[in-house]
Amino acid sequence: MSNKLNPWEISTLTPEKYIKIKRFYSLQNMNFDLKDNPNFIKRHLIIGHDNFDVWLKKAKSGKKVALVSGFMTSGFLHLGSLTVLRQMAYYQKRYGAEVFIPIADLEAMCVRKTSSSEIRAILTDFLAHFYAAGLDMKKTKIYLQTKNLEILRKASLLTAKIDFSDLEKIYDRRLNFGEAFSSLVMAADILLPQEKGYEATLITLGIDEICHFILVKKLISLLGKEFYLPSITYNKILTGLNGSKMGKSIPENSILLSDSLPVAVEKLEKLKNKNRDLFENTAFNILEWYSDEDSNVNKVLECPDKTEANNLAIEESCKIMSKLLSEHQRNYKKHYSVAKKLCDRLMKNGKNY
Repeated sequence: MSNKLNPWEISTLTPEKYIKIKRFYSLQNMNFDLKDNPNFIKRHLIIGHDNFDVWLKKAKSGKKVALVSGFMTSGFLHLGSLTVLRQMAYYQKRYGAEVFIPIADLEAMCVRKTSSSEIRAILTDFLAHFYAAGLDMKKTKIYLQTKNLEILRKASLLTAKIDFSDLEKIYDRRLNFGEAFSSLVMAADILLPQEKGYEATLITLGIDEICHFILVKKLISLLGKEFYLPSITYNKILTGLNGSKMGKSIPENSILLSDSLPVAVEKLEKLKNKNRDLFENTAFNILEWYSDEDSNVNKVLECPDKTEANNLAIEESCKIMSKLLSEHQRNYKKHYSVAKKLCDRLMKNGKNY
């Protein structure tokens, strides 16, 4: 296996692969004492980081700090998406981060061939989920890539800094023009807070998106002292129902945030009586990320038989989802009309600020 990753092609990641990737990219351990000791820290669900200590020090001292995490309008959000949203809400609430959310409609159109009408429907859904996940939308800057001339201008200028062949080396594959340019737009998204006066920027990514940060590091080295190196945390990927990554573009492999509880339970129960490693197990991943009780996680880990552990993980995760989905969907419905109005504003003006 190549230790290199790219965001368009991702297979199952085992604990052994995570270790190899961590070594290959020289990632630092996420050993920090954060407020309230959130699940993603105490259960080691952040695989590693780059420069997080710099961002945390700035945030603790009251400096103006930002968090950037983009969402591509290629499909509807799922439980894996919620792991990122909850981290964003956590850093916003506990450390005063100003959140920037680039909506990657450019990549959706160029790479996923998503239509403009589909983008509008997906964007409304995204916004309602942002509210439901606990983001303070008054402190959240959202924009569409295709309508943000500042971002598109910056991305165009970056094309003069890096060759197409260099991009393909970073992503370890042949790129079409849409993939190449959308990668530079993403880099411009990450650099934006610096140009707005923020002293530190944090990016939360799935480990499969690490090449985006490698590109940013390369560009910053070419741009010189004008820009500082952002901080980044890399999340453990939530395993999909077929054993690969849970993703928006493959809804049948995901538990969607819009799934009713019976549908979500039915999806998980299809995995019963399978001899599947816990760390590649959708149900156990749900427990790790969403259970408030360590005992629920520990009793699954203590099962000596893989099939028995798998079935117990399904049983416990179904209980977790009962509360999780009902609360989230209630908040989603509560904010849907506001989200729809915000979507109209974004489609017209391109941004909410």
